[in-house]
Amino acid sequence: MKLILLSGGAGKRLWPLSSDMLPKQFIPFLDPQWNEPASMMQKAWAILSDRFGTDNLYIAGNLNHEPILRQQLGSQARLILEPAQRDTFPAIALAASYLHDRAGVDLDETVIVLPVDAYADPTFYDLLPELDYLIRNDLTQLALIGIKPSFASDKFGYIVPVTAPASPGEYCLARGFVEKPDPAEAAELIAQGALWNGGVFAFRLRYLKDAVHRLRFPWSYDELYDRYEALPRISFDYMVAEPEKNIVCIAFDGAWSDLGTWSDMLRLLGKEASGRAILGDDSRNTHIINQLDIPIIVSGISDAVIAAGPDGILISHKSVSHLIKPLVDRLGHTSKT
Repeated sequence: MKLILLSGGAGKRLWPLSSDMLPKQFIPFLDPQWNEPASMMQKAWAILSDRFGTDNLYIAGNLNHEPILRQQLGSQARLILEPAQRDTFPAIALAASYLHDRAGVDLDETVIVLPVDAYADPTFYDLLPELDYLIRNDLTQLALIGIKPSFASDKFGYIVPVTAPASPGEYCLARGFVEKPDPAEAAELIAQGALWNGGVFAFRLRYLKDAVHRLRFPWSYDELYDRYEALPRISFDYMVAEPEKNIVCIAFDGAWSDLGTWSDMLRLLGKEASGRAILGDDSRNTHIINQLDIPIIVSGISDAVIAAGPDGILISHKSVSHLIKPLVDRLGHTSKT
């Protein structure tokens, strides 16, 4: 079993702390289970290397992030760096061809792809050997992990099962996918037993080779690297998962968040203020995250998030903090994001 950790994205919804050069998976934060700040990348690497060995771990990341990957993981990390930022299907295809051509991985080996920009309870990773079992025993060609929803979210894709899993860890057949439904539709899907799509995919290496060939692209790593920007900018979900007719999903019921918005991040951070910050008693339910050397003082502002970093300063009511992406886009070339 080989693990590919996807680390190529950037998060504008966590601006100004997250940017193209410092995506959210590299931002250090203090978790109550850790004695010192660590990024999601470092946490995932530590847990998975301890359980499955560093020889079985590979990082699929962006070429521009090589310095910070080396800084956070050390020289022992095996990096597969894409020459341009595309989407998850090109990134996974490039990594899979690398495993075969450069690492000598057999085409019948199980490969599990998982994102590192999500926060998960360590028990989440207990399900990875279960995915391997499903693939090795030919019970399915593609296996996923679905997250039992804690609320009706319009931020996630949903896996709709044929029959809802009776208990966590139980297998179910996937009937289809629904991408980011509105809250009312999400509530209906949850009532049917739908699960959040955790972005975890397990398959035999040969399965990806066949998918690349269907697109009439080379399987050779060197050739695929050279033609990387010609690959379609498309997600693995759209290109591979949605057309697949035989998908088995395992349900996970535990702490999980993609930390895609400030509300998600603040729930994890817990502290009301970090960095040089003073929050007045008349400011209720307001959080300050300050990465600058100058102080921030807040008085009389409630239910807000205030974040200051090298790229700028965000001041937003918490109820709309997930809507900042279009505003960040308006910065154009004046921002690193």
